[in-house]
Amino acid sequence: MAHMLGVDTVVLSNPLNLSWFTGARWHVPQTLSPACFDVIVTDLAGRGTPSVRIVTNTIEAPRLRDTEFVGSDVVFDTVPWDEDRARLLPSGSNVARDASGTSHLDASEEIAALRRILTTEQSAQIRELSRDTARITGAVAAAARPGETEQRIAGRLVAALLEEGIECVALFVGSDERISEHRHPLATAKTIEDRIMVACCGRRSGVVASVTRMVAFSPLGTGAETYRRLLEVERGFLDASVPGAQLAEVFAKGVAGYASHGFDSDEWRRHHQGGLTGFNPRELIANMHSELTLQSGMALGWNPSAAGFKVEDTTLVTPSGAETLGDETAWPTIRVGGRIRPAVLELH
Repeated sequence: MAHMLGVDTVVLSNPLNLSWFTGARWHVPQTLSPACFDVIVTDLAGRGTPSVRIVTNTIEAPRLRDTEFVGSDVVFDTVPWDEDRARLLPSGSNVARDASGTSHLDASEEIAALRRILTTEQSAQIRELSRDTARITGAVAAAARPGETEQRIAGRLVAALLEEGIECVALFVGSDERISEHRHPLATAKTIEDRIMVACCGRRSGVVASVTRMVAFSPLGTGAETYRRLLEVERGFLDASVPGAQLAEVFAKGVAGYASHGFDSDEWRRHHQGGLTGFNPRELIANMHSELTLQSGMALGWNPSAAGFKVEDTTLVTPSGAETLGDETAWPTIRVGGRIRPAVLELH
């Protein structure tokens, strides 16, 4: 960080950067966008070890110290809860921040570039999280039954994720016609009849994993072939997700798959197809104009959908191509393009 920015001190306040740098839960209510602490990293230009200071208020300091930063070599600077902690943040020409302003260097883009390439440890974390999130989501979806409400399934999923220390930061449960009518079906009191889709984004240690699983309670019939064709659409996104590829070009190759696999050529316009992830469900949603070069260590979440079906797992860009992350040990699978992908679970 010091070599890239050429400064002695860096201040992090953006929640994505706090997740990346600390792995800690930066929120109190998840509905608030400002974080409950800032990070100051100093002595970056020196020969010694940089020091890390956590700036927060007197309400949050004890909890952060006891739960989020246990065993970490950090110092806490606190202010009373009714005072602005911004007064403790340094400024000057030798200070970089992840925010715009005139009193410091705005290093938002440079820090984002660092953040978007996961470290070896973060890659291991997102692999484990993806396996756990897929396993838990699959188990909850498989236990659903006709006559239960979408809300009940959603509640079970949140509880099951929290049991393993995973925060549910996005949650969709849709059944029957709602799957095709609403691409982001927030759970309702509707009872399940014939089919259910359960999708979520789980966060643990700062990283985020995305997953969708689908269950049918009657024979799929021609729907099985439709879903297979959707997996071929996904394959287009995955095959193109290699180091050096332009995200806009990956997107274009992926969406072209709808028409070539028998779907409406404009199907992609009915829902975004996913994009860059890692520390947010979607940090950057891909489109025809996305200016990003994929690099090894970046995480993606592609989620093509059509005809009442959707497929989704977190993907890691590696030197050998796209590695889909998930746990299919207890879920039916289909091999597509050399990859093991989730099938629709049929329970009838």
